[in-house]
This record gives sequence, C-alpha cells and structure tokens, in this order.
Amino acid sequence: MAGAAALAGAGAAGAQTRIPVLGDPAKVFDTPALRGNRMARAFREPPQGLAVPALKVERREGVAPLKLQPGLTLVSLWAPWCAPCLHELGDLAMLQEKFGGPRFRILPILTAPREPITAAEAGFLLKKHKAGVFAPVIDRGTDSKGLFQALSMRETPNGPARPGLPCNLLVAADGQVLARQFGAPMNGMVSGTGEGGKVTAADVAKVGTLWAAPDGEALMKALARGEIAGGGSVARSRPLVS
Repeated sequence: MAGAAALAGAGAAGAQTRIPVLGDPAKVFDTPALRGNRMARAFREPPQGLAVPALKVERREGVAPLKLQPGLTLVSLWAPWCAPCLHELGDLAMLQEKFGGPRFRILPILTAPREPITAAEAGFLLKKHKAGVFAPVIDRGTDSKGLFQALSMRETPNGPARPGLPCNLLVAADGQVLARQFGAPMNGMVSGTGEGGKVTAADVAKVGTLWAAPDGEALMKALARGEIAGGGSVARSRPLVS
C-alpha cells in the first residue's frame, strides 16, 4: 500500500508490527468508483473457496450458531491482545453508524483470546475503545479459535503462512469470502517512538487509520449501495445458516 502502512498485532499487548500487503487486489473492488481508492487497494483476493465455517458464537443472549444476514457483511476479527484491532474498532463503529443498513453491516467477532472471556467482558472492551455500537460476539469454535484458524492464515514474505490479526473480510450472505484485508490500515507512515523504535498507541493515534479517511468512507458507501463487481448477485445470495 503506497505511502501507508498496515499494523498487525505481534502477540504482546501493545506490541505492533508493520506487515506487507501481499497477493492480488480484490476483484470485487475493480469498479470505476473504487479504482485508486487506498482502502479498497488494501483488500486482497482471498484463497479460492475461502468461506466462513459453520460454528457457534456467544452473544449476551447465549451461545448459538453463527448466522449471516442478507447482503454484505464486513466481518472484523479482533482479539483483546491485538492493539491494532482495538485501535481500529472505534473507526469501524463510526462507519457502522453512518453506513450500516439492510444491505451492508460491520460485524466484529472476538476470536483467539489468550484468556477466557465472557460476552459482558467483551462488551466492556468494545465500549472502552469507542465501539459500544457493536454488540459483543465471541467465536466459540474449537478453543474459541475457529474463525482465527479458518480465515486469518496469511502469506508471509520469508516463511510459512501464519494467522494474523486484525483480519477484515468482506463476506456474502452464503458465507463466501469476497475480499480480505490484514492489519490496521494507517493513513500514512507511522514512526515508532517506543523502546527500540516500537510503535506505540500514541504513535498510531497521531496518524489515524484509513477507515476514518475519505477513502475508507467512500468504500463503505459503495458497499452500503452494493456498488461492487458482482454486487447484484452477491446481495441476493442465500444466507448462511450454521
């Protein structure tokens, strides 16, 4: 992503690493309105056949199979230990309030927690990070890592594929993944001022994410209108029922 960086959680709370953008651009964003859009360019073409697996999630009401609504859903996989995840949640909440509707919505799902966590605790975290508009949803697949293991495996420049967060996936109602994006997409280069040049939360806040920039809003507006390549058939696809 030229002129910008994507930050990924590096395992320890607050630790962040820059990640490269690998793979082919997402075909669903190959439209006149989105060509040149930096946020759209951050999304990559997913592996062939990648789809949301049938599993259960926990909400405040209890544990039940994950169901996707008609239209398009931006599934945002996050974890309490992933600092970039927590940073972008507030921007995603703003976009949900502005562009969420019957044809498109944003669905954050907590996955791969390092410690047991309840829906109430997840809800507290969302409110703390200015994302209280979202109801807490927790992955209750195997070891609460079902979505993490199935959807967030990414290529690395010099080694084997490995899972990573944040992981944002544009998903059709039948569970098909149409586009995938890793790391908090930053609206410019982030200079680390922490020990050893590590990027701190304050460093990230100074730059802000592309989600909150005009390109991020333009992409969400297009999704809300179904203005993507193949959008007509996607919007009418059959909902996933686990």
